[in-house]
Amino acid sequence: MSPETTADPALFEDRAAAVVPLGLGLAGLLRYRELIRNLVLKDLKLKYRGSALGFLWSLANPLAMLVVYSVAFTYIIDIRRPRFVLFLFVGLLAWTFFASTISMATTTIAEAGGLLKSVRFPRTVMPMATVLFNLAQYLMTFAVLLPVMLFVYGVGPAAPMLAYPMVLLLLVLLTSGLALIVATANVYYRDVKHLVEVGLQVLFWATPVVYDLNDVPARLRPLILWSPMSPFVSALHDIFYRQAWPGPAIWTTAAVWSVVVFLGGLLVFLRFEDRLAEQL
Repeated sequence: MSPETTADPALFEDRAAAVVPLGLGLAGLLRYRELIRNLVLKDLKLKYRGSALGFLWSLANPLAMLVVYSVAFTYIIDIRRPRFVLFLFVGLLAWTFFASTISMATTTIAEAGGLLKSVRFPRTVMPMATVLFNLAQYLMTFAVLLPVMLFVYGVGPAAPMLAYPMVLLLLVLLTSGLALIVATANVYYRDVKHLVEVGLQVLFWATPVVYDLNDVPARLRPLILWSPMSPFVSALHDIFYRQAWPGPAIWTTAAVWSVVVFLGGLLVFLRFEDRLAEQL
């Protein structure tokens, strides 16, 4: 019998078509956590290297946006909401973290063809490093500016603020899952990068950053609430602006978006992980 007829079919298994189990994908991230940490630290050092003001430049963008929106919505559109700048601040910083991460993550795989072809490591490391890099900047900015904002507007510590870590965890899960999806899609379809830019602009106005979810007409409120970022921004408004616990609808929507998008994004990425280098 010829060798062609006796060869083990397993030898010809298409590895690119095999799906890495979800548990192994998560285990890979944990196993390479030092690599992720080093990538995040490298990016932070590169961002501020040679800059006289360093981290202060990360405060400049949210501060500039706060000034512009505050002037526009207070003196031009004449919004009478008390402490509007604080209201805007907590939502705008969360949105900036989300939008910056998705924009950066879109090209993380497509622009690393040489690295992917020469070094073997879980490809999930690269989008996740982008998420954590932007998370580090968000937390530093939030930690510096939030106490100032609360002091200026006379807002003291309150029990609902204890919910912030859970809201942040769910937000990171949502952002991570979407980052994995766009990073994968952009390898196959380079138009995804431009689609993401347009989509983020549309999504911004579908998210209650500069307006209150409670001010949306009742018939449209469920639609706005199910916009991906809406439950997170609304939860932050409740916690820091109204000093109230987020309601069940907000928690439920945030949890559903976070779990579904994160697990879905991880499954999609792992499904195509071994094929990514071939497409570059």
